[in-house]
Amino acid sequence: MVQLVCSPAVAERLRRELAAVGIAVDDDGWTLVERGFDVPAGSPAVVFDPLDHVEVVRMLATGLREGTTGPPRMLTGQSGSSFMVIAPREVRYFEAAADGIVACTATGRYRVRETLAHYESAWAGLGFLRVNKSQLANLLHVTEIVPWFNSRYVLRLTGGAELEVSKTYAKRLRSALKM
Repeated sequence: MVQLVCSPAVAERLRRELAAVGIAVDDDGWTLVERGFDVPAGSPAVVFDPLDHVEVVRMLATGLREGTTGPPRMLTGQSGSSFMVIAPREVRYFEAAADGIVACTATGRYRVRETLAHYESAWAGLGFLRVNKSQLANLLHVTEIVPWFNSRYVLRLTGGAELEVSKTYAKRLRSALKM
């Protein structure tokens, strides 16, 4: 059902975890690829951080269930034909783009399935805040808040990205940060 492209130590742990939930390891179906290894062409792949291997097995075993309570512990983003398992702490910001909603991280931009409104409500407790009509910022990645013209702000994030906080959302930002 899945094939593995990873280090021997991680492969051993994955085989044990996958066997426990009844998922066979063979050369068909999905490919689980440890970050840093080459993604093989021809089959869908999930790229994961070795520390998150248990979370990948959980996602495969249970699927992405609708109606779960609280924010998910992980996010699945798509880049080309590969899927990346992303921890919320890695997402710097979400934005509405021409091809859908995109999660921007240090390693790249990944299309995600849900809407900005979903992430705004479900992930508010994780520090995500709407800053304008097309972007949500992870406040954990804000390095500087620059007052801007007409009661607006510019957020400078780790990695150099800058997001403009519109006048409509500036009050929410001030309230959230108690400024």
